[in-house]
Amino acid sequence: MHHYLIFIKKSPPLNKLAHPQKPVYAGAMRIFCFFLFLASGLFLRAGDESGAIASLNALPSSYRDGVLKLSADNADPNPDTWYVAAQKDGDDSNIHNITVADGQVTSDKRTLGLREIFSQASPVSLDKVTVDSREAFEIAQNYAKANGRMLGSVSFVLQQKGASAAPVWSVWCYGPDGSYLGLMQMLATNGTVISNDAFPKKP
Repeated sequence: MHHYLIFIKKSPPLNKLAHPQKPVYAGAMRIFCFFLFLASGLFLRAGDESGAIASLNALPSSYRDGVLKLSADNADPNPDTWYVAAQKDGDDSNIHNITVADGQVTSDKRTLGLREIFSQASPVSLDKVTVDSREAFEIAQNYAKANGRMLGSVSFVLQQKGASAAPVWSVWCYGPDGSYLGLMQMLATNGTVISNDAFPKKP
């Protein structure tokens, strides 16, 4: 008769495993969240295609250091058309009037005799413009609500007075019926309101 010895190796308890296995779904969930984050960013950018920053980005590179004024009317929060007064690189004597709609330049015309009008304006430092037109509109809208008013539309002007100054949004506010409510000015760098004759109460 033969006798066989059988050895059974006892596994260590789970809490003593040196490298416990992580659930497979955790990695998949991280990947899903990452792609969801990217998609949300794309949707946000798509929603601001008619905004000021997108319109400035649409300008040819030869104008980017010579933008003297960006303006628009009937914005709620963004307008149909933006108007840009800019100089081309190396051409300080002529100013071009440029129109931008839906993130595309639709017109570019050289205009003589406007240098005097913009003699006090410096080119806008575009890298300092972090407050988009939608945000400027929302700031004005919050002030209107705090004063029991409704904001229907605004007119925008973005300019900079001095090379070392901050670019400033001027926002003319109108009610739903077109009545004039007043003027607000805010820094295009961080949205700080620096002038306001439209709404006395702060939000």
